[in-house]
Amino acid sequence: MTSSPRQSSQALSIIASIGLNRYWQKRMLVLVSLLCVLAAAPLGADETGLGKARGFFDEGNYSAAEIELKNLLQADPNLAEARLLLAQLYLRSGEGAAAEKELRRALEIGADPSALRFDLIEAKLQQQKFAEVLQSLEAAALPEQERARALALRGRAHMGLEETQAAEDAFSAAVALDPSQRDAGAGLVQLALLDGDIDGADAASARLREQYPQDPDIMLLRAEVERRAERPEAAVALYGEVLELEPENLRALLGRATTLVSLERFDDARTDLEQVDAIQPNIVIASYLRGVMAFYDRDWDTAGEHLQRVLSARPAHVQSQLLMGIVSYARDDLQLAEEYLSRINTAMPGNPQAAKVLAATRLKLREPERAVAVLEPIAKDADPQIMALLGSAYMLAGDQQQGQQWLSRAVETAPDVAALRTQLALTLIAGGDMGGAINELESAVDLGQEVLQADVLLVLAKLKEQRYDEAITASEALEQRRPDSAVAFNLTGLALLAQGELDAARAKFETALELDSEFSTALINLARVEVANEDLDAAEAQYQRALTQSPKNLAALLGMAAIAELRDDDAGIVAWLNKAQDANAAAAQPGLLLSRYYIDRGEHLKALTAANDLAARFPDNVDALEMLGRAQTLADEPASAIRTFEQILEKRPDDPRVHYLKGGAEWKSDELDAARRSFERAIELKPDFVDARVALASVLVAADKEAAAAQIARGLQDDYPDQPLGYRLEGTVQMSARKPESAVGPLRKALELAPSAELVRQLAEAYARADRPDDAIALLQDWGGRQPNDFGSQAMLAMLMHGEGMTDRALPIYERLYAAGQNNILVLNNLAWILHERGDERALEIAGKAYELDPNRPEVADTYGWILFNTGERDRGLSILQQAHLAYPTQTEIAYHTAWALSDVGRGSEALPILRRLLREHPNAEQADEAQALLDKLGDGAG
Repeated sequence: MTSSPRQSSQALSIIASIGLNRYWQKRMLVLVSLLCVLAAAPLGADETGLGKARGFFDEGNYSAAEIELKNLLQADPNLAEARLLLAQLYLRSGEGAAAEKELRRALEIGADPSALRFDLIEAKLQQQKFAEVLQSLEAAALPEQERARALALRGRAHMGLEETQAAEDAFSAAVALDPSQRDAGAGLVQLALLDGDIDGADAASARLREQYPQDPDIMLLRAEVERRAERPEAAVALYGEVLELEPENLRALLGRATTLVSLERFDDARTDLEQVDAIQPNIVIASYLRGVMAFYDRDWDTAGEHLQRVLSARPAHVQSQLLMGIVSYARDDLQLAEEYLSRINTAMPGNPQAAKVLAATRLKLREPERAVAVLEPIAKDADPQIMALLGSAYMLAGDQQQGQQWLSRAVETAPDVAALRTQLALTLIAGGDMGGAINELESAVDLGQEVLQADVLLVLAKLKEQRYDEAITASEALEQRRPDSAVAFNLTGLALLAQGELDAARAKFETALELDSEFSTALINLARVEVANEDLDAAEAQYQRALTQSPKNLAALLGMAAIAELRDDDAGIVAWLNKAQDANAAAAQPGLLLSRYYIDRGEHLKALTAANDLAARFPDNVDALEMLGRAQTLADEPASAIRTFEQILEKRPDDPRVHYLKGGAEWKSDELDAARRSFERAIELKPDFVDARVALASVLVAADKEAAAAQIARGLQDDYPDQPLGYRLEGTVQMSARKPESAVGPLRKALELAPSAELVRQLAEAYARADRPDDAIALLQDWGGRQPNDFGSQAMLAMLMHGEGMTDRALPIYERLYAAGQNNILVLNNLAWILHERGDERALEIAGKAYELDPNRPEVADTYGWILFNTGERDRGLSILQQAHLAYPTQTEIAYHTAWALSDVGRGSEALPILRRLLREHPNAEQADEAQALLDKLGDGAG
């Protein structure tokens, strides 16, 4: 009997070479090792049915032979020769389990065990039962003439166990016993291929071919050598010769299809694969090859479907995992790409292709530190592309120096590659070196390699520098070079839009759409033109056009949310942001915007819910974690916020903003020392971090360290002498230290530098608390003459006058504020009181409005209750006064009014304890004399 090669993991050997350029233009060279199955020796039976089956077998028509043999066995299950021929058929087809089953049935009906010994071993080899094969051969007492064959089989078992030295020893011993031993010769060729000794395999397989010129298995082995020697056309011809002898030889069909794929002859490969499906459907290698072809065609969905079938059958298939990772990256399914590519990087840590795509995935996920971890081990003497990726990762991680160094090395290594200069320009832009970025982009454009990204970035960089004319010149030059490019006209439109030339910009965007009706970017830019024209309906129509073309378009969905915001449509904002989030699961931006929306509106619990969901979906995304920490702080979960910020600092220990945010959470937790240290660290990392300096001063004030806080304020005055911040901060610190006179000077200076209503009121308060009411009133009057609609300052002026006894001057201001619809409770309350004192009937209505706004405010309840009582609604007025007194028993005016009202309705006994308590606990109160008089009147002069 003849034998077949191992059917182990080495039955499929694939080498994939992938470049990480913009369009995955470097194609994959797919190499599948298809090892030989040796031919079956003929059986001697001559019955009509059996002879017919043998004829089909000899012609290579295995499916017809199988049908004939199964029919024979159905009629006579004990037909040994039919069962043995069926076993040979299965061995030829690589179906070891089926072959072993038929051989054992043959033994049961009387076949000679010694004659079938090697066929059973062949069947076990095909099932990868390598250790069992070695044990059975070890135990067998073989005649001398069979030892060479047995050694060849042992060699194949050792190969299956990847024991290459033992395999070589066995094959060499077999050849020494019998130089014509074909299996051993083939095994030595296979070992040479595994060792990369292509020349040795070439010579040895050529000798075997001379010995066995028409042996299909030797022809298959020779074809594999031709392919590995980069002679694919010769391999295709050899596979064709095998198929002429055996039209249904699956190994030949798959081998030829694989080679045709490497030659990008996809139609021919598909023809072979269709024939494979007809013979034996659902073969894993066929699915893999179809996935590779779809990958070449950039049909990501189809590629993913085929590769998923491979991985369902062979979860550990490295090449399919690699391709699936790349396909997932291309489909922007970044979490899935990360999963597959991480496995490959672990299994093949030195593989540059896997590392490139994994790093690119992590950069898209905004995990630059993890991208650095992948690239750094292979960066030394790496290709420029890896250097550029590593540079980008460092830049995103905040290490601009390292980032620019690696990108500069990449450009030095490949100075004529425009794409690398473009990538260096990106990092220079991120680092704020716009001039250097523009120089690199201009160099990239001058190289003439049609790297469109360089042109795009050059225009955008000049727009950011507000060099609008230069931007238009650059984009128009691109229009001349690429008159059929929608991108070029879109860029010019952007430049014109930035200049405010809305009609000209619209014309460019429309030209872009004429060139490419599905260019959604131009539609979105047209929408921006309409927003600038304040035509929200037209803008919405453009966004809807973009969404009709691409329902998941993130920019269009976010644009609709922005329109809803311009329309004050809160429900619409939330709905569109949720839709954007649902449609773009890999994008964090919608969740970030939704969380920020709730924060801006003070809906902190909703913000926390949105941020928790975002962080759960992007657990390693620093922006998502930062938003979660902010929401936790605002939602009164400062302890959780501190832990979140500490988690970020594990990734970015030198991020000043995160230290600042952590300090805010610690401050809210009353951990003043910890907050101070966090703010100090933020300032240490970024000395010009103004917000952190102000926050540190505020913490010092809270810790009763006003002198240190004032020193910070003076430092800001020195650093920013033309800005009000330092002076205003010093004024605030002095007010907190109860030194209003010391606050006046810096607040006045701040007001001179940048007049504002807030500063006017703050300075007026300092004057008032420094016992300088006249200065406060004069300041507010002067400001009111210049800003008559600053109702907050007018209210403060009226209350100051009222407090100083200037009721006649305060009253017209109160009335003007009331007429203007101001619902300031204190203004309404004070106006009602003055009008009541003057017998004006409007007092009751105005007091009622104040009470509706805040019935729990003591002075408001007192005013309303007192006016009600004195204008005829005595029961209701007394009830409100009593409720207010119960809520605020230490308010002496409410106590006196309640006691007086009780006495006036004949309930003096209830008034007595109220009056006694007032006089006992507040003997110097403004109402003390009146309370004593009322007490005396009620007959309790002893108090």
